[in-house]
Amino acid sequence: MMKNEMMEHAALNVTVSYLVKAKSKVHALDMARFQLNEETISLDRIQLVNDQGMKRLLKVEHVEFIHWMAAESSEFCDQFKVIGHFRLALRLSHAEEPYEENIHKHHYRLPRSAIQDKTVWVIPTLHQPAFTQVISQTLEWKTKARETTALITAV
Repeated sequence: MMKNEMMEHAALNVTVSYLVKAKSKVHALDMARFQLNEETISLDRIQLVNDQGMKRLLKVEHVEFIHWMAAESSEFCDQFKVIGHFRLALRLSHAEEPYEENIHKHHYRLPRSAIQDKTVWVIPTLHQPAFTQVISQTLEWKTKARETTALITAV
């Protein structure tokens, strides 16, 4: 017996700012690369919300890349604000989440903070959580149909 399971694949592009302690801009970029990279981030699922407030839990297949682009001095001693770009490969299985027709029409994003009108993304890492502020984000959907074979057991 063949079963057709819809798999929604997506790519989440997020540009963030992240505060690090450092002595210079070069050191700040190195610290950001050391603290937040493909090996230290431990994301397995991520929750996104659409304009109507509907939440979706998507599986993080892998971190495609992280690129730390710039660092600027903050108002605090030895702290720099580092700007970086993340790209995550995500998957939504309709076997796990309820089916939503025309899911691509809704604009899903990381949820905004309840206190401020900003998006703060807390990224779990192997050491300690990293608190970042989201500057921009986009979600690109890619739909694939996958055929799976159901296991039939005879009694």
